[in-house]
Amino acid sequence: MSENALNRTPLYARHGQQGAKLVPFAGWEMPLHFGSILEEHHATRTSGSIFDVSHMGRLSITGPAAESLLERVVTRMMAGMKDGQARYGLACLEDGGTIDDLIVNRMGPEDFLVVCNGANREAVVKHLQVHNEHGADVSDDTMGSTMVAVQGPAAVQRMTARWPHLAEMKRYRCGLIEHGEHALFVARTGYTGEDGFEIIAPSIATEAIIEVLDDLNQHNVVNAGLGARDSLRLEAAMPLYGHELSETKDPISAGLRFAVTLEKDAPGFVGQEALRQKAEQGVPTTLVGLSIDAPRAARQGAVVKHQDEAVGEVTSGVVSPSLQQSIAMAMVDTTWSNEGTKLQVEIGRGVADATVVPMPFYKRS
Repeated sequence: MSENALNRTPLYARHGQQGAKLVPFAGWEMPLHFGSILEEHHATRTSGSIFDVSHMGRLSITGPAAESLLERVVTRMMAGMKDGQARYGLACLEDGGTIDDLIVNRMGPEDFLVVCNGANREAVVKHLQVHNEHGADVSDDTMGSTMVAVQGPAAVQRMTARWPHLAEMKRYRCGLIEHGEHALFVARTGYTGEDGFEIIAPSIATEAIIEVLDDLNQHNVVNAGLGARDSLRLEAAMPLYGHELSETKDPISAGLRFAVTLEKDAPGFVGQEALRQKAEQGVPTTLVGLSIDAPRAARQGAVVKHQDEAVGEVTSGVVSPSLQQSIAMAMVDTTWSNEGTKLQVEIGRGVADATVVPMPFYKRS
């Protein structure tokens, strides 16, 4: 593969057969849509959809020192996690800036699976290696596996019909399903605001994954791409690295205080003291939700104003397919972050009125 060549997921051939529009994303050739972003969005909310998320990083952390390594690197408490539990957290710099947000799955006492963003995988691996003082085994399994997300009510219904024990699996829990001679990892997690599962299989079991997907297609679950995934996560107010999070945007400012355990014993996690100060002293800017009086979406970087004075900028925006309303997340001066505050947002060459509203914008009933 040439230096600039894009990686292809094990489902690349299937995407071509299914009519995917492929685009570069985080070094991978990924489906943007399979015909209509809007239809795929609505299908996720009303029936179900399948997302190839094989570009996400999959890191195996094992051995007697695995828990202590993750305790040092992740903002959430690892001690006390039960086998079969998943936990959302972040990896941070010493100043509290974000390296990535991730999910830690505990498979056993000394066996963890970390799922991180594809674009940040190498940075997360390096961060783990730098702080791996006691010899935990760190393995990057991304290129040797497939990962899919099956989301929405019809997807859950079919998965639990085939594997009844999944009906008892609660949100942010993980385990295995048997498919022929293969054991596939499954977690009740997702990035859409809907119930669903994420499935990981070694490359040797790609055909097993494809059979699962083909079966779901026959039960009112459609193929979907990155376009719908982004509008779905935005409605659910889920952060995206490079937008709501970055090396200069910390978890406290991004409204992720719930994912930061400041009570860890010394030495704590990297960035703990910096985030403690932010939590105790307050932050100058904070993430808010905006409802915008405009027929168009506000784009990342659009200036947010209060009475003609710049007070922040949009991090993500979309015309919500579910709400039929222009919505955005924005990082604004904390002074103007209260719900109901009237602001303005630059859209194109004009300015639209906006109101600070609660997040998430959409929550499944």
